[in-house]
Amino acid sequence: MSRETRRWWRRLVPENQTIGSYIRQVVAGTFYRISDMRNDSCWATIESMIDTMEALARDSQIATALDYYATDATLVNTKGQVIWASPIDKNKSQAADIVNELFKRWDVHSVARDHIRELATLGNLYIPTSHYYRDVSTLSSRNGVALDNNTVPEEDFDIYPMYKLDPKTLLHVWQHGKPKGFLTRDDDAALSIVMPESSCIHFALGGLLGDFTVSSLTKNGDKVEYDIQFARPLLEKAVQPTQTLSLLEDATVLSSLSRVIKFICVDAGSEETEIMQSLTMIKNAIEQQLAINTASGDAQSFVNPQSPNNLIYLPKINGADPISVVDLDMATASDADSKLLEYYQNKKLSVMGIPKEAMNYSSNEGLGGAGSVLSQRSSLYANMLSRLEAAYMAGWRKAINTYFVVRGMSGLVDMYDLHMLPIVTPQATVEAEKRDAAIGQATSIVGLLKELGVADADSYRAPITEILSETLPVTSADAMSWKLNLAQEEDEMNV
Repeated sequence: MSRETRRWWRRLVPENQTIGSYIRQVVAGTFYRISDMRNDSCWATIESMIDTMEALARDSQIATALDYYATDATLVNTKGQVIWASPIDKNKSQAADIVNELFKRWDVHSVARDHIRELATLGNLYIPTSHYYRDVSTLSSRNGVALDNNTVPEEDFDIYPMYKLDPKTLLHVWQHGKPKGFLTRDDDAALSIVMPESSCIHFALGGLLGDFTVSSLTKNGDKVEYDIQFARPLLEKAVQPTQTLSLLEDATVLSSLSRVIKFICVDAGSEETEIMQSLTMIKNAIEQQLAINTASGDAQSFVNPQSPNNLIYLPKINGADPISVVDLDMATASDADSKLLEYYQNKKLSVMGIPKEAMNYSSNEGLGGAGSVLSQRSSLYANMLSRLEAAYMAGWRKAINTYFVVRGMSGLVDMYDLHMLPIVTPQATVEAEKRDAAIGQATSIVGLLKELGVADADSYRAPITEILSETLPVTSADAMSWKLNLAQEEDEMNV
């Protein structure tokens, strides 16, 4: 145990008590010894996946796709808000007002794009709270409360959206379908700490339990397995085609460079001195006008744009060329090479979910028909955007609810709805047209019944409910309880 670790334990462990006995006496859940943690396959798999996706995000096309997702998913409304809350009951707006003020105080709208990009890159985003930075001894003394979402009110609890935690050092552990906190790993310590659930806010693109597990020892020394919630990255399937395409592109470039060397075969006679003189004369004739590059000292002919260093002169043997480009496989690129590159390029684009025109394949501005919304042109792209927004709102719902519970405002939990700008899709356009058509039909029915002098309120409610049931289900349900003042209409008609 290092000196720093021993100093840390001396603060926590009471006198005349061993570390082992102290761990066993800690109330369930704060400290765990992880069995063979450093060689745990699931943790290693997750680390490898994170490293791979971070490297993939440096690819120019992948980086562009991630920027598209992050930008299009974080458009602001007329108030400059990326995400906002509304009350679920118009008479109880306190929770929504508090949430909107918190978003403003935390400056969420300025960091939302970075959050979404991290979420799209790795599939997971971890934001710390004040419990994450709290002294470990404080957490241990209040361990039972901490793992129960800190039901004791804490006025100093806060969330820090400006920070993101290293996903390779955290595991969100669950047991029997219930969250148990976050397992952290310190390379300098022999023990790992399970932080309370309120110490981090985990934004995830799903993460079905059962794919990853980790084993640990309880305070009684019993071995127990925990499930790990870790969502698969959004562009995980783009790794293989990107790697293959990169190799093919490198091979094509190298092949092109190798074809820069030119072999010139000349009939220079049979005597050695005659051959040398003839080759020198021909070389001088071709390079009769030279320009010297003062930076490199290389000579370049005005007649031949290539460097003369790339020209190799060879005498013919018995009238035949000793070397040809065919023999050295230095011919121009074949159609098969081009088709292979195009195949893997299309494969990569299909996984990215970005319209091909948007990646600068048909226009200089890179949008392939500037002015059109990408989500209207690709349902796959629109669905991915919706998935990112749903995951982001779910993460903030968890964060806000945790904030309310820890601060003793449990009555405000889930008393609000979160919103982001809806994705513009062809389906959304169709739905809007259907709503307009339904409202038009309802208006025509009401007008027809009035012209016929129908005074029965149910005769109005029934068709309105039926027409609006598909497009406006909430309004349709309320229609049966509407109070229609048909008597006033009848009096106006009589007058």
